[in-house]
Amino acid sequence: MMAILPESVAAHPDQRIPKITDVFRSALAIQRHDGEPVLGVLDNGSVAGVAVIARGGTTSLLAILGFGLPHMKRMVQAVGWGGTMRGLKLMGELAENHPPQSHIYLNFLGVDPAHQGKHYGIALLDHLREMAMERPDLEGVYLETANEANVPYYSSHGYKVIGEIHPLGVRFWRMFQYKGA
Repeated sequence: MMAILPESVAAHPDQRIPKITDVFRSALAIQRHDGEPVLGVLDNGSVAGVAVIARGGTTSLLAILGFGLPHMKRMVQAVGWGGTMRGLKLMGELAENHPPQSHIYLNFLGVDPAHQGKHYGIALLDHLREMAMERPDLEGVYLETANEANVPYYSSHGYKVIGEIHPLGVRFWRMFQYKGA
């Protein structure tokens, strides 16, 4: 997300957090244009972790623009025109680099820091694997991560690195969990 923020905002956490929140709200709304589910884990009534998923396959930047237009105002307010264009470019390049196999796309996975270490992320990953296993038309679960520390985490849960891409100069590892593995 830092790659799409204006430099003046990226350097200041007190400004960065509300801007990133608005970017995530917009991205989530765009992501959910087809009514794709958001999976969650609750801990004593609080959301402890979430997985935002979508059906796999490639999507063009034009399609992203089409269903993203209603959310453009929030994006522009959060990161300006330049950040919005960088965000669209990022989304487009990620979408164009999905693997050809049919898959569930794990777009976002997050666990609230107060709940980390309780294996909620693992529970969400396990549920995604089970969802893929139940569907004969799917070959597995796909994700990208720009955090190198996440690569061994996902690898330990059956994901294999299938390549790298560098949208906006940011290194992303492309990972796939084949349901037979």
